[in-house]
Amino acid sequence: MKRQRLLLGLTQAELAKRSGSSVGYIGEVELGRKFPSAGKLEGIARGLETRPFRLLMGPEDVTDAMGPEAVFETAEKLKARLEREIDAFVGELDPGNKSHRARKVDGKPLRGR
Repeated sequence: MKRQRLLLGLTQAELAKRSGSSVGYIGEVELGRKFPSAGKLEGIARGLETRPFRLLMGPEDVTDAMGPEAVFETAEKLKARLEREIDAFVGELDPGNKSHRARKVDGKPLRGR
């Protein structure tokens, strides 16, 4: 729950308002001192823009639920996106120099140099 709250950039107070709970209650749940009822869990999940069962899963469970193919696909998409962003950044630094795309190390293009 805390991980998702922080990913969204929310404070405990903001989550409390979104979920219809008190700040103290959110803190107690995050510390593991209280466990929300089904209704409270639904409210917290709604406030965190996720489904209730996701709040009960640890990071390894999320990876397992997605499956190794989904994790690999996500990593490949991220890699491609980062390569495009780095190429754009290097192009902004030296727009007339296209040689950074031609350099290779171990047969792979060397980007950003």
